[in-house]
Amino acid sequence: MKVLILGSQGFIGSNLVDYFITQGHNVFGCDLMELTSSMYTYQKVSVLSSDFDSLLIDEKFDACINASGSGNVSFSVGHPISDFEANTYSVAKVLDTIHKYQPACKYMHISSAAVYGNPETLPITEQSKLGPLSPYGYHKWMSELLCKEYHHLYKLPIAVLRPFSVYGNRLRKQLLWDICQKLQAQDKILLYGTGNESRDFIHISDLCSLIDLVIKHSNFEANIYNAATGNETTIREIADIFCANYPGKEIGFSGECKPGDPVNWRADISRIKAYGFKQTISLEDGIKEYIHWFSK
Repeated sequence: MKVLILGSQGFIGSNLVDYFITQGHNVFGCDLMELTSSMYTYQKVSVLSSDFDSLLIDEKFDACINASGSGNVSFSVGHPISDFEANTYSVAKVLDTIHKYQPACKYMHISSAAVYGNPETLPITEQSKLGPLSPYGYHKWMSELLCKEYHHLYKLPIAVLRPFSVYGNRLRKQLLWDICQKLQAQDKILLYGTGNESRDFIHISDLCSLIDLVIKHSNFEANIYNAATGNETTIREIADIFCANYPGKEIGFSGECKPGDPVNWRADISRIKAYGFKQTISLEDGIKEYIHWFSK
């Protein structure tokens, strides 16, 4: 299979590159930075410009995975236009280019569980009411509507993934990165919230295999899939795992809510379980691995 990964040098994108190479696929990628060498066919490109056209004119792909865009909720609150350009307008450009040159290519769009906001009930199903809390969440929702538009009007084969809290090696933002940075510099640190907030964490390796399963089994009729493990973990439990790996360190909570953050999350993963998805890396093992990667 010939796979194109947009945002191939980012956290999710770079891990997808490694995964599909090890699976024996022909991997192509593009991102915004210069690379002097690469283990895959790489092209520097901006998905906001016409340069992206040349990539799809020259090569025919079986699947395109869009792991590009901005994934920073706090940034979106202060810079909504920039976030819109990265997470919505760029998607319109990508979809239109695929429509013009490769309408048979399976397009997998990586959205976000941020579209759900604070759910009324748990677990969250793909049919749960949407209620974004940040510009990032709204812009991801808009990008999903674009996917529906291009499938229903132009018959593009499209699937939409809503990852919950993805973590693992190469993640240089969000909770785990923040904790590691603070514990490196201080013996006592404070995190936002009360500690009772919860998330559904999925390791990047499990996310990669989940994406592979969706590509193999989905009918690509604008289907939506939760990407998670179905396990609810409180932030206090995460703090306890870190303290066990950083002897003598203490983690407290400020009680202050972080703008754009939901309170409690746990996903219903019935759809991906029907495709054979199983969690392979426990949260405790995944965090230990992450701490080891960070220390290096």
